[in-house]
Amino acid sequence: MPSSPLPDMRGPLGTLPGFIAHGSDDAGRISALLEHPAVSMASCGPVSLASWGLDSLGPAPAFALSRVIRSDRGAVAPAEIVDAMRDDPAALTRLLPPFAAVAGDERGVTMVADSMGFRQLFHSAPDASGTPVLSTSALLAGRARAAELDDTAVAVQSLLGWQLGRRTLFRGIEKLAEGAVARIDAQGLRIDPAPAEADERVSLDDAVASAAALLRASLEALLDDHPDAVLQLTGGQDSRILLSAIPASRRRGLRAMTLGGPGSGDVRVARDLAARYGLRHEAHDFAALDAVSPADAWGLVADAAVRLDGMADPVALAALSVAERNFEQGVRISGLGGEVARGFYYLGAVRDRPFTRIDSEQLASWRMFANESVEPGLLGSEFAGWARSVADDELASVMAAASEEWFRATDDLYLRHRMQRWAGATDTAVGHDRVVVNPMLCQHFLSLASRLSPGDKAHSLFLARLQLELDPELARIPLEGRPAPIAMAHPTPWRSVTGTVGAALRLSRKATQRIRNRNRPPAGGLELAGRVVEHWRENPALLSSARLPGYVEQDWIDGVLAGRITPRPSSVALLTNLLVAGGATVREARPSDRTAR
Repeated sequence: MPSSPLPDMRGPLGTLPGFIAHGSDDAGRISALLEHPAVSMASCGPVSLASWGLDSLGPAPAFALSRVIRSDRGAVAPAEIVDAMRDDPAALTRLLPPFAAVAGDERGVTMVADSMGFRQLFHSAPDASGTPVLSTSALLAGRARAAELDDTAVAVQSLLGWQLGRRTLFRGIEKLAEGAVARIDAQGLRIDPAPAEADERVSLDDAVASAAALLRASLEALLDDHPDAVLQLTGGQDSRILLSAIPASRRRGLRAMTLGGPGSGDVRVARDLAARYGLRHEAHDFAALDAVSPADAWGLVADAAVRLDGMADPVALAALSVAERNFEQGVRISGLGGEVARGFYYLGAVRDRPFTRIDSEQLASWRMFANESVEPGLLGSEFAGWARSVADDELASVMAAASEEWFRATDDLYLRHRMQRWAGATDTAVGHDRVVVNPMLCQHFLSLASRLSPGDKAHSLFLARLQLELDPELARIPLEGRPAPIAMAHPTPWRSVTGTVGAALRLSRKATQRIRNRNRPPAGGLELAGRVVEHWRENPALLSSARLPGYVEQDWIDGVLAGRITPRPSSVALLTNLLVAGGATVREARPSDRTAR
């Protein structure tokens, strides 16, 4: 099976290639944490900069923290990054997500996030006492500051499966905001936020024309730089748009891949498109999970939790990593981001309206908590009741801060929270294995989407018009499980009715999930989680009270170990994240060489 050509360059605690910068306080304890053969140290005035698995872009310590180093117009030279980090770090926020950089000088250390905050970076809270830190790893930053777990973060994650806002699992450790610049020097820690975005509205016609020109130029430049790039092709709308933005003359021989089995609708539609346009298409499913032993399943999931800093679904990521062994790990073209432009959380008639806390609680109950929440009984009863209340509080707070208008607030929730804290965490976790380029995450495309009225995005109107502008022929081919984009580009009254009925059916399925206290497992999640539970039962000390924080009900753990309870994949995910965040030894749990290949 093809595997990543890159060597293992993990650092302290098994973290991905990265860095940690810290002030002089408590330097002895942090130095002990950084005793690792891969670590290189640099002195930057009053700040120490430790890095591992990274190559400096110049004579002074300066590192790109992503393998995606390009704008929507092409690759960016290392010298340009070095100059910008010295003179104007904020200028680098124009690069395609996920991107980030860090640099040291004789006075301190600076790091910068991409415009979406997609590449995960972390820092100590600006008002926190003690040693300030910057890092690519929340786990390492939390350990460096001896941070306790954050009760609110655990509560939110037990229901959502990911985090909201800047919060991490570690008290006093925050995620760097989108487009922000952080610096540690003799004055301490300073965070410079990104300037406020222009709120000037854009018409549907202007947005379609601008987005079409942007995507055509971006895909042309990408294929010029990487002719062997692979399009992640599904039966959905977003990858169809990217295929449409590629000139017809460049499609024949273009490489494409689809994750799914022979009976998958995505695979069927993708293969039909590949045959029509002469793509070199490859499809694989999750069958390789059958050969994963319980011990290796635990190693894979625990390792995934480290890569995710304990803040997304390690079961889903581990299952994906097994399936990905069948594919070459090169440059990928991904359609991630299209959801932002079609109102992911919209439901019902779309017209401007205010909202109350009741609206956000209903959204949480019927659309969000139904998918990723742990099962009843896992959390202690007192904490579980408090967790639901505080998660509702957190969601209401971030939505109220985003907008007074309901649909714009849901757009912000999806872009600034779900995309940044869930998709961004996952993209960061796989960024060492492959280069994933997301043209629709560029700052200009997201700006167009955010400045459209909600009515222009609802029912995929904007994306369907964009599809029609890019390639009318592809717009006439039905999507997997949905009509052809041309039908959504110019909806008839009947089409509007069927779209509303479809939304109602999706809501009904969510309601059924909620009533039955079930959620939808990720692809491959049931099998892999089952193997992890087998390993726990064979090694019950892994789930001892000494290793698990006090949030988890001991009777529930006893039931799992005794075989009376079969936990959901979401519950296996949270337990693994808590074990990793709480300091469980993960390096010993990493998969064997046989499984890792």
